[in-house]
Amino acid sequence: MSEPQDTSPEDDSFLAAEFALGLAEGEDLANARFKLAHVRQFALKVAAWQESFARLTDDIAPVKPPRKIKKKLFKGLFPKQHVPLLERLWVWKGISFAAIGLLAYLAIPMLRPAPPEVPMPVLAAQLKSQTGPLELLAVVEAGSNEVGLRRIAGAAPDGRVLELWAILPEQPPLSLGVLPQTDVMRIALPDVLFGQLGQVTLAITDEPIGGAPEGSPTGEVRALGALEEIF
Repeated sequence: MSEPQDTSPEDDSFLAAEFALGLAEGEDLANARFKLAHVRQFALKVAAWQESFARLTDDIAPVKPPRKIKKKLFKGLFPKQHVPLLERLWVWKGISFAAIGLLAYLAIPMLRPAPPEVPMPVLAAQLKSQTGPLELLAVVEAGSNEVGLRRIAGAAPDGRVLELWAILPEQPPLSLGVLPQTDVMRIALPDVLFGQLGQVTLAITDEPIGGAPEGSPTGEVRALGALEEIF
């Protein structure tokens, strides 16, 4: 497919919703995949629909696991010693997003030497490509000045680098920097994002060596996902 079909904004929104739900098929699916990789506005619409559908579960009351189950899970995940959360993010591969919340609930106290009585909210995002193998998991504690990421699969194309962006509604993408070529990484967050993390969509583009030259994304959107509060 050399170029996307010419569709109206309303049709684009409907196509983005179908794609986010996994309902697009045939020519519509091919068109959606092409636009996701080449049309930034369409990629943002897909991310917005994904976030909207995720909020449909907000009315489901959380159930706190019994103390015995929590203790057993904790021993199973960390049998020998307390290990920082980012060193354990490999456990997330293949686990449902709901299970990620439970894992973070058990592991987040290790990010702080003396956790407060009322834990800070924790947000997470699954950054996944619809057209390639790239997949990362991100976790950030509200009030923190950095986001932790774990690479599950994928890498930058030859001669390119991966750059992370934070996108707030009605605002241009904000570069968070070029991702290092490691599986576990910490990326500093600018002060402007404090108090707005629940509205942030994280996106990854491929850029020239050194990153986007003008401070705005120039390459294809390789993966994206909206930060959601998991507890």
